[in-house]
Amino acid sequence: MKHYDQLSANFINGEWVESAGTESIAVINPATGEEFGHFIESTPEEVAQSLAAARAAQPAWGAAPLEDRITVIENFATLVEANMEELARMRTSALGAPFASSLTLSNSLDLLRMYVESVRKVEFRQVRSDSFGTAIVERRPVGVVAGIVPWNVPVRNEIKKLIPALITGNAVVLKASPQSPFVGAALVDLLTEAGVPAGVVGLVSGGAKVGEAMVTDPNTDKIAFTGSTAAGRRIAELAGPLLKRVQLELGGKSAAIVLPDADLQTVVDSMMIFGYANSGQICASLSRLILPEERHDEIVEALKERIAAFRPGDPYDSNANLGPVISSHHRDWVDQLVKDTVAAGATAETGGAPALDAGPGWFYQPTLLTGVRPGMRSFDEEIFGPVLSVIRYAGEDEAVEIANNSEYGLHGAVFGADAAEAYRVGRRIHTGTLAVNSFDVPLSAPFGGVKCSGLGRENGVEGFDEYLEYHTYKFPNEETARAVVHI
Repeated sequence: MKHYDQLSANFINGEWVESAGTESIAVINPATGEEFGHFIESTPEEVAQSLAAARAAQPAWGAAPLEDRITVIENFATLVEANMEELARMRTSALGAPFASSLTLSNSLDLLRMYVESVRKVEFRQVRSDSFGTAIVERRPVGVVAGIVPWNVPVRNEIKKLIPALITGNAVVLKASPQSPFVGAALVDLLTEAGVPAGVVGLVSGGAKVGEAMVTDPNTDKIAFTGSTAAGRRIAELAGPLLKRVQLELGGKSAAIVLPDADLQTVVDSMMIFGYANSGQICASLSRLILPEERHDEIVEALKERIAAFRPGDPYDSNANLGPVISSHHRDWVDQLVKDTVAAGATAETGGAPALDAGPGWFYQPTLLTGVRPGMRSFDEEIFGPVLSVIRYAGEDEAVEIANNSEYGLHGAVFGADAAEAYRVGRRIHTGTLAVNSFDVPLSAPFGGVKCSGLGRENGVEGFDEYLEYHTYKFPNEETARAVVHI
């Protein structure tokens, strides 16, 4: 696989076509603060051309046997595995993330295997009968999907938009994030090498105006978006009058409730991973830790001891295990949010400032805030940084009230010695997913949020629902219907 550090073309109808755009946008490595590449923003005409090519190519791809599409995706998985190191370097350049963690590609290979296993469980055709007669119920591709991805988990983000669309017979045009545009280009090339026909997959580049052009284009049937709640609202605003299908995986302010009898080690291990992984730049991060009065000090001390082991720094230094945040602007925003929370009465037990000694990039000290209450910024707002907020509670009802006191509802966790009791408490939390004595959910389970955390679900058999339409065909009797479809 070639090295990607500049992108001056769009992938349209199976070919890289030089862009007529005039705006060159620098791509910055947040670990160094230096430019490592650039791309040309796509023009509205190029967006339209890519979507038109997808419209023309989709019917044949959608009519291909499922096993043929699965074979192409399996070929793609083989190519991703063969190119893991180069993809990891691209991921580290975009995020500044430790190279050792980038090598896992955020479990992208497991994700690909899950799609192949799960799609075989989808019922694409059924025969149904009742007193009104018999119908064949088919599930067919939506058509052309506009996939719009964020910057925070390169490779995995792109795969989550490309593969479920393609494997169910849709065509998809991807808009890569301006902060990490090169991964999308690499994956599109690998998909083509794997056997995806010309036009079935496309790539355009740019910011919000390119995304809005994709949403409103007449050839777009569905928008699959992951990103901020504000951007999700804008997409819904544009798509609503056009009655286009939208799937929105948006922000989070996920809460972890610790019950009085919870195992200390399990709590601390989980919070280190899902509180600080990727420098806190994960939508499902457990960013609010709700502790019982009687365990508060013990757990805070244990967290502080573990946080002290974080070493922000050069992602290729084996001693560094925490990357930067994505930009200088975002680091300043995180810092102001923390300072405002402290000014409102919270305490920074660790961190609370930029990590200026970690290197020239945009590092922020891993921060633990105690004394956080509703109304403080770190309680209410999605931080997207290495900041964990601790809130005390005096009883179960108060803990649940605190957890539900958010406009978001993406993820959550409950820790307790009795898993059944933790599950009972967890069912009182209004959220799309929740982990018991852990921090994440299986890839084969549906993932998505409620409230302002989005619409629709990704992953598992249910994730394909977003890419398929139901079509019903009436027959006079069941015998005729079954003969027609050979069931």
